[in-house]
This record gives sequence, structure tokens and C-alpha cells, in this order.
Amino acid sequence: MRGRIPDEVIDRIREHHDIVDVVSQSVQLKKSGRNYFGLCPFHSENTPSFSVSPDKQIYYCFGCGAGGNVFKFVMEMEQFTFIEAVRYLAEQVGIELPRWDEGESDPEEKRRQRLREAVELAARLFHHLLMNTEHGEEARDYLTRRGIQRSTMEEFQLGYAPDSYRFLLSFLKRRGFQEEELINAGLIAQRDTSANGVLSYYDRFRGRVMFPIHDSQGRVIAFGGRLLGEGRPKYLNSPETPLFHKGKFLFNLHRARKSIRKQNQAVLFEGYMDVIAAWQAGVTHGVATLGTALTDSQAQVIRRNAETAIICYDSDTAGQQAADRGLDVLKNRECIVKVAQMPHGMDPDDYIGRFGSQAFIDKVLAQALPFTAFKLETLKKNVDLKDEDERMQYLTQAVEVVAQLPRAIERDHYLRRLSEEFGISLDALKQEQRKAASKKKRESMGDKGQGKWNNGYHGSKHMVASNRSRSSLAIAERRLLAILLQYPEYVGRAMEGLQVDFQTEEHEAIAAYLYSYHRSGSDGGLHAFIRLVDDDQLTSVITELGMMDLPQDHLQEEVDGCIRRIRQLMREQELLAQKRESEKAIDPIEAARLAQESILRLYRDRNHD
Repeated sequence: MRGRIPDEVIDRIREHHDIVDVVSQSVQLKKSGRNYFGLCPFHSENTPSFSVSPDKQIYYCFGCGAGGNVFKFVMEMEQFTFIEAVRYLAEQVGIELPRWDEGESDPEEKRRQRLREAVELAARLFHHLLMNTEHGEEARDYLTRRGIQRSTMEEFQLGYAPDSYRFLLSFLKRRGFQEEELINAGLIAQRDTSANGVLSYYDRFRGRVMFPIHDSQGRVIAFGGRLLGEGRPKYLNSPETPLFHKGKFLFNLHRARKSIRKQNQAVLFEGYMDVIAAWQAGVTHGVATLGTALTDSQAQVIRRNAETAIICYDSDTAGQQAADRGLDVLKNRECIVKVAQMPHGMDPDDYIGRFGSQAFIDKVLAQALPFTAFKLETLKKNVDLKDEDERMQYLTQAVEVVAQLPRAIERDHYLRRLSEEFGISLDALKQEQRKAASKKKRESMGDKGQGKWNNGYHGSKHMVASNRSRSSLAIAERRLLAILLQYPEYVGRAMEGLQVDFQTEEHEAIAAYLYSYHRSGSDGGLHAFIRLVDDDQLTSVITELGMMDLPQDHLQEEVDGCIRRIRQLMREQELLAQKRESEKAIDPIEAARLAQESILRLYRDRNHD
């Protein structure tokens, strides 16, 4: 049981969800043999190494080691706790959970639920103040001047935080929330205001237009606040909280995801107002980062939902530098990346307000530059092309950019463009491109070679033999565990026949879970067993072993053979250890006698097995 959700309820929810169907909502899968394969959603790769087994109802990535069952997949994809993943999957198939699963037995879940309630109440209060009170008049006027319609304010649940130090604090205190909870929710802050160390609490957001930030399921988890009037900071975001990690979420993703997937394209904006103005103009597949540069986690989320990303940042220096950084992050996640060019001194919100929605779609988004073209244009801005030395510097840098392109047709295309633009022979540019590629390869191989040399082992022959023995033992343990995980009917035989503990730490831990599961009489399959293991590292090993191809014939003999092999290798390790100790002895005659005894004992053991 996890939390207070009965195991039978969890099993019923799992039985209603085929893991292939759930994973297919986020990953394009193709069947190969008995399993399905696709590009891993948890790391960047070109060749599919992410495998889903419909028979075992588990997934495993042979590239990064991510693995688990359907609950684990939803937890990783949506950044859910276990109970949140269960609730999410239950709602999809209409299974009602017992009311007492709401975190009463899980203190951490209860704390998260309280934080959600506090943040949601704050969002409703801010929205009410903006839309229906005199307090929000200045904020309403500001948004109206920016071209935001009332219906859009309601759609995005925009709000207003009064310029008061204790307005929200008093409101939430009257509803039973304590200061510590509200600090953890990112709604209030504290400071020492006396010599005696007495703390004073105050509202974090004051005199600001409020932009609620939602998780992937549309629940408010944080806020961004835009200051009205003078002062700094102009924009203030919620701090990191148990609900909110700014490097993992994207503003408006929950609202835009359907459109992003339909168009197979996401537009990445720099600010909240840009996203809102674009949405109002009909660009419904826009998202924004949360006050930070684009992170790998955010790029991963974009790639899971679309193949193409258009970066549409401000035209100022900071915006273009951010776009340049975002290009590389998205490219590393195998996105097709383009950059929409804004007129100098304008941001997307300004452009839409001045020229209209259709002009923004036709002249900005539709004419976005491909990744390499933008890179080359950016390099030009830093040099004087009329100066011969600087022109050569630009060409050298441009060729290095082209050399990094994976496809020959792309390299040829951009080299021809450079040749025509600067009157340089194509052969000369290709020669420089080959040099740049060769240099990059040497640098890469040099790093790998140095690492390999530094990691080399130069031990004694006994230590080498000992390492070899440990490696063989780990392989034998691994094989036995794979059989037991996939064919649990042999667990009892292993428990009786092995008579020793597994020596590899991870294997020992998995065996302990497995033996306990067997003793309890449970028989829910590998996907059910995974649910009992709370350690991500062990889950990864279990799913990897669960994906191993095993022969279905003569399994009993194979189990017995693995057990004999493990016992033999353990005795060999013990005898090798004794031999090393004997060689340390001062008396050479005694050392020789001990060594002879070890050899005879090993010979007898092998003949006995």
C-alpha cells in the first residue's frame, strides 16, 4: 500500500492502463519484435533506445537507465508524486479513490496538499481583486492599455496583489494557514525587525499585476508579478517551493499543449505578456520560461510535445543572447530550431499591438530563420565585414559552425551560400571545413583517450584475478536475478539453494525486496513488484533485468547452474583473499604452506561441485 490507497485499488487502476498506450501519448513508438521502441523522453539521443514491454508492462531506456512501470512513467513525465500519479490515472478511467487517500497518512503529501490550497486561494483572491474591485482598477487599466481584453484576463486568471504588507497574509491566516506554510508556498516572506530576533512576516507580492503559473495539469503552483509604477524588480517570480521548480516548468504549457502537439511546433517567448498577447492574436502554441534562461529540462518538455521550436525573443541584445543560448539547448534535445526576428527595439507584445496578429504570424513566425542561418547572422553582428582581417575571422568562425552540422547536404548548402556571398571558392571552404571537423574530432578523442589512460588499472596479478572473479560473480548474480524477476516461481528454489547473500550491493537489496515479496504471497507480476521499490537506482536495475531476453526452456537447470556458479565464485574470492594474506606473512615457509592449502582446498571444492 502506498499512502492509504489500498493495493487492490492501485492494481485496478494499473489494469485499466496499458503502458504502451500511456507512453504513446508522449513518445512515438514503433514495434520491433515483442517490444516497442522510441526516442527516450528523459535524455537526448538519435537512435531509439527506449523500450516498452506490453507483456511485462514496464519500460526501460538502455541509454540512460530510466525505467519503471506506468505509475513511474507518469511521475517522471508530469513531475508527480506517487499519489498524484495514481489520482491522475484514476481520473482518466473514472475510478473513484477513497476519500482518505488525500494525504492523511502521508505527511509529505498532506503538506503538499496544504500548499496547493494556499496557492489556489491566493490566485482566486488576486483574480477577484483585479476583475471586480476598485483596488484592481489601476491594474485593469494597465492591462487594457496593453491591449489585453477582459476575456483574456479571465482565461489566464490574471490578478492584482494590493500594495499592502499584510493583505494576503491576513486573508490566509483567517482561513487557518500558518506563517510557515505560507513561506513554504512562496506567498509571504520574513525578516528580523528587532534586536531580540523577533521575525516579521509580510506579503511577497505587493502592488503587482499577477500572472498565475500552472503545472502540466493546470493547477496553480506559483506566480509572476509585474510591478505597477516605479521600483525594482520590475518582474518578481515565486521562489523555489515543494510545488514549483522554475527550471522545470513552462508558462502556459497546460493551455498550449494540445495546440503544440497538433501543429508539432512550439513558440518560445521571453515573457508572460508576449505569450498572452500572442494567444489573444490566435497563436495558441506559445510558452515562456519563468524568469531564467531556457534549461535542459524545459527543452526536454518542448521536445516531448513537438518536433520544431521557434524562439521569439525581444530584439534587444539581452534577448538575442538568450535566443542564442536557447538554440544550443534545444538543438541538444534534437529539436528543429528556428529564430523569429523582431524589428529593432520591439518585443512580440509591442509588434502585435502595432501591426496586428496576421502580420505577426506572416512576417515574424513564418519567416523565422533556421538554426544555422541565425548563428551565421549573429556572428556577423560582431565583426566589420569591410575589414579584411575581420572578414576572414568571420569566415573561419562560420566554417566552424557549418562543420558541426550532422548532415552533408546541410554543410554543402551553407558553404555554397558563404562562397557566393564572399566570392570564396567552394573548394577552399570545404577544405577549411574538413580541417575544422578534424580538429574537433581530435579534441574529442584526446579527452576520451586521456580519460581512458587515467582510468587504466596497473595492479598485481592477484588483484587482477580478484577483480575478474568479482566481475564474474556480478554477472552470475545478475543472470539469476533476471530469471527470478521474470519467473517468480523459481524464487523459493533460489532462497533454499543459494544459502548465501548476494555480494553486489544492488543485487542484495533487490533480492531482499524480492524474497519479502515472495514470502508475502504476492504475485502481481514484475510491474506490481516495482511499485514496492522506492529507490530509483534499484528500479532502474530491476527494469533493465526485466527486459533481458531469457530462454523459456530448461530454466530450472539454469537456476541451479547460477546458484552453483555463485557459490563457487564466492569460495574463489575467499581463497584468493586468504592467499593474499598469507603472502604478507613474515615466515616464507609458513606462507608457502598456507598457499598450498588454499590451492588444495580450491581443487577439492571444484571437484565436489
